[in-house]
Amino acid sequence: MGGFCNFSLPFTLVSYAPNGWKTPYIIAMIILGILLFPMFALHELYLAPKPFLPWKYLKEPTIIGSCVLYGVMFISVFCWNGMYNSYLQVVHRQSVQHAGYIVNAFSLTSSISAPLIGLVISYTGNYKWLAMSGVPITLLGTALLIPYRQPNSPVGVLAFTQVLVGLGTGIFAQCGILAVMAPVTHQQIASVSALWGLFGGFGAGIGFAIAGAIWNGVTPGKLYELLPEESKNQSALIFGDVITQMSFLDGTPERDAVVGAYAHSQRLMVIAGAATVPLCIASIWVWRNINVKKLEAQHGTQTKGLVF
Repeated sequence: MGGFCNFSLPFTLVSYAPNGWKTPYIIAMIILGILLFPMFALHELYLAPKPFLPWKYLKEPTIIGSCVLYGVMFISVFCWNGMYNSYLQVVHRQSVQHAGYIVNAFSLTSSISAPLIGLVISYTGNYKWLAMSGVPITLLGTALLIPYRQPNSPVGVLAFTQVLVGLGTGIFAQCGILAVMAPVTHQQIASVSALWGLFGGFGAGIGFAIAGAIWNGVTPGKLYELLPEESKNQSALIFGDVITQMSFLDGTPERDAVVGAYAHSQRLMVIAGAATVPLCIASIWVWRNINVKKLEAQHGTQTKGLVF
């Protein structure tokens, strides 16, 4: 938890830091957070009288791969999804309600598909190759965002890409949690589930950081570049206020500048998110192909015992 907090907090604090990413305490917290993770592994291996998770599970490729998959999934999604709501409201003139519907089509699809994915796993007992089938779906949904993250794109297409990515990541989430549970006994279920969730939070923090860096580092300059000369002195005000951004009438130079700046930044965010999806293939490839229907037949019924 110390490693996770020290690594994640700077991404929230950096906007308040006097020198941004160059602030010494921001750099120190990130470095300390990264170093604490291998220190945790060494402590578990050599010092812990009662390990949080036995070493043989900490080095299990299936568990490591599933945790990495969950982290990469959140990096990819949060690269482009963080600013999506305001993009829909400003660029596509969607109401708060309708923008929420489009954004949440992602999580809704992921939740609705979960029981169906569970039924497939229940019938086949296999989760590795089912998880692999989520890669092209997620990659297609994310890659389609690149050409369609434009002001003239139909809103229905934007919602459809959310559904595709939601289906792909829903497959990852259901198969991933099984992948961390399958190699362990029930006494370690809570530990591996916590470790898996930790990587999700880790990935979300990195994804938000990438999105924030692109938004704050690219959008103001692009907006200033596109604004007409008489409005350039208002670029900071326009950038910081969504209401002002939505107030400009269609066809005005200010409106075109706002839409152009949003489209440029969103395109970069989507490209960053799509670039991480292929890492999912490597993360799933290292899994052991454990058939969960045959686990009890192979290992017998597990004895009762405390989780901790």
